[in-house]
This record gives sequence, structure tokens and C-alpha cells, in this order.
Amino acid sequence: MLARLVGVVLGTILATSGYVIAGFGVLGDWAQNLDLGPFEPHRPFVGWAAAITGVVLLVAALTPRPKPKARRRPAPVDLEPVAEPVLAIEAAPEPAPVVAAPVAPPAPPPVATPIVAAELPPPAPAETFEGLRARLVSLSRQEAWSQAAQALNHLLRMAKDDREKAVSRRDLGDFARGQGRLDDAAEAYEEAVSYARAARAAAPRGDFAADELLAGALSGVGDVAEMEGRLNEALAAFEEALALRRSHGGREAADPNARRALSVSLERLADLREDRGHRMRALDLYRESYDVAARLAAADPARFGADLASTRARLAELEAKVAG
Repeated sequence: MLARLVGVVLGTILATSGYVIAGFGVLGDWAQNLDLGPFEPHRPFVGWAAAITGVVLLVAALTPRPKPKARRRPAPVDLEPVAEPVLAIEAAPEPAPVVAAPVAPPAPPPVATPIVAAELPPPAPAETFEGLRARLVSLSRQEAWSQAAQALNHLLRMAKDDREKAVSRRDLGDFARGQGRLDDAAEAYEEAVSYARAARAAAPRGDFAADELLAGALSGVGDVAEMEGRLNEALAAFEEALALRRSHGGREAADPNARRALSVSLERLADLREDRGHRMRALDLYRESYDVAARLAAADPARFGADLASTRARLAELEAKVAG
């Protein structure tokens, strides 16, 4: 390719130079005063020679070259085998009879060992909604937030009925509130309340689990509303949640978790009442909460002793404010 390019350039230069030198024409004024020195008397001949040489170079550079044909490998030759001459062999004398040695009985065939198929491990059981939620709670306590977020997304997709949807949306609200995304938390809690009301309407009358589910969702709504300064909405949510938890026996409830939830609802409502200046009502709520917390701590000091101490401190603080 490079040789063709050099031939084109050189041929063009020689052809144009010869064209001007021979006097056929003038390409501008670059060769009008060109002095050929000792070859000046032979100007036409020099011009013709240069022009012809340039044209030959151009033709040679632009003419396509035939591609060389690839040589074929010679086909292998199959040689027929040459028959060797057969020599005549004289008959040999008959050999003496040979007594055959006793042949040992054949060995019995080996008994095939039966192949026992390897036992495959049983398939892993499908993850349930409750199992996945327990894993979500564990990851949140370990502060493995990335894995907890994945488990929460899976939990939201797995939720089928109204109860599971209410639980998953309430968990979403708790997760968003923990990260400071109050708008997302408020929206998730509102959805949880909507699903919890539907589940409570479909449940038998007086179903504790349905009431507790709705009370938990309402408490989330109240917490976010209080943090955002929407105190009337927070007050309404806390009062409804407290009414639901009081409806199942309150202080005499058999389930300690239900009694602790009642104590928490009483204190949330009491704190909000105090913020609005209703100290006497707040004091009554804290006294009721202290009564519940004392019963719990007496039954299980290791688990509920810290709650009782916190309630006692807040009650003493509030009594001092009322007395002062």
C-alpha cells in the first residue's frame, strides 16, 4: 500500500513537471523561469522524458495487482501393499501327544455390590411471614440496616391479607421513623391503620389481636404527628389506642405484653397532655401507668424493673410541678 502511495505522488510530480518543462502549458507561474542548466538545450526532450516517466509510475501504481494463487497441497497417495513371495514349506513331523494338565475350575463371578443412592438433604422449608418478620427484628437490633431493608421489602411483597399488610406497613413506618424520614413514616402508619381497621372489622367481636394491631398502628400515627407538631391528630390517635387497650381488662390482663402496652399508651397520652398544659390529667394518667408498671415489676423484676423506675421518676417530676 505504501509503495502505491509513493508511486502516485512521485508520478504526479514527474508528469506535471514534464508537462510544464516540455512547453505544453503552464501550471501557474512556478516553472516559467525554471533553468535546466546544462540540459537547457534539451528542454523538450527532458520534459517528454519526465512526463512519460511520471505517467508510467502513475499507471503502475494504480493498476491492480493480481492476487497470487494459493498453492494446493498435494493429495496423499495411497500405496497398495506389495505381496511378498510365498515360500514353500516342507511338512514337519507330527509332534508327540501332549497330556493336558488338569484345568482348575473357573472362579465364581464377583458378586455385584448394590449401589445405594446417596440421601439428598431435605429441601429447605419456605420462609413464612412470621419467620421473615422475626429476622427483620433481629437485623434491626443488630443495626444491619442494609440487610434489614431487604428483609422489609420482602416482607411487604409477602403480605397477603389485611392483617399481614397492616403489620408490614407498621414495620415500614418504624423503619422510616428510625431513619428520620417522617413523611414516609406517616404515610406507612396511615396505611397500617387502614388495613388494621379492615382486619378488625372482619375479625370476631372482642378479638384482642385485632384490637392490639389497630392500637399499635394508631400509636405510630400519634408519635409522628407529635414529632411534626400536629398535636390534635396525635391526641386523637393516642386516645383511640388507649381505649382499645383498656377494653381488654387493662391492669388485670393476663398477657404481660398487653399490660406493658397499656402502660406505654398511658404515658404517651400523659406526656402530650402535659405539653398542652393539662397537668392534672397527665398526673392521673401517670398514676394509672405506675399502678400497671408496679404489678409487672412485682411479677418479673428483671424484665420490667427498669420500666417501673422510669415511670416512678416521671411521676415524681410531674407531682413536683403540680405541687409547685
